[in-house]
Amino acid sequence: MNPARSPILIVGAHRSGTSATARGLEILGLQIGQRLDSHREPKALQQLHEAYLKRFGAAWHRPNAFLESIQTKEGECQCREYLRENLRGQFASIFGYRRNPRGWWLLARLKLGALWGWKEPRTTLFAPAWLRIFPEARIIDVVRHPVAVAKSIRQRELEFRAGGDPPTPGLNELDYCLDLALTYINSGGTLATSAAHYRRIRFEEIQADPTEKLKEIADFCGLRFRRAQLERSAATIRPESSSPWQGFSEATARELLSRYPGVAKLGYGWAGAP
Repeated sequence: MNPARSPILIVGAHRSGTSATARGLEILGLQIGQRLDSHREPKALQQLHEAYLKRFGAAWHRPNAFLESIQTKEGECQCREYLRENLRGQFASIFGYRRNPRGWWLLARLKLGALWGWKEPRTTLFAPAWLRIFPEARIIDVVRHPVAVAKSIRQRELEFRAGGDPPTPGLNELDYCLDLALTYINSGGTLATSAAHYRRIRFEEIQADPTEKLKEIADFCGLRFRRAQLERSAATIRPESSSPWQGFSEATARELLSRYPGVAKLGYGWAGAP
């Protein structure tokens, strides 16, 4: 399968607003497949990424060993060939296209120049290899307050455990989740110098002005849409419901910022902090 255009990759940490961003762009005409989970992700792509992470004893929530490898020339080459080899025979299934008339029609649209892409947070880690396969890919790097991301990851883990799921080590600890969020954010940030087309956006900006910010991102992608589509897309974005610092005392917030200076470097501070 050889699409006429390079893909649009929506990257960012888990729980950072990438699902809402993907859903909004899909309404504006971005083709992202059929067989998607509730987070707008192709299950087969998740499995493809996770299977390779396991080769290093890594996982989406424990990516450091893999990152050490892909940052080397040899490691990046091996990862690229793994992805390329799987794409040769499984392009449709990997990106969530069904073997039915609509799926065949959607794949045909790719050959005719339809704008397409995908959203899957592990792509943030694998992007150096994906960019070797699709050097003209457009990267949309969605960033959310790292503390909000960490709290959301931890809350989801606690809910999974309460529902009877086996525990994922570390994800019940805020510090672990904050380190994880910053790892993804930093990985996404490195793409600014390696991708031919890169745009970073804060999810809070999308929440504050969804009509204008979704339009900006859609224009970056080259999407064409009607005003009614933009209004419908913007209506899917929920406003921020609470501060990331809710439940933190001043002393705890200051202490956390002192241990994680990367949070402030991203422009995310605390209103009471210096």
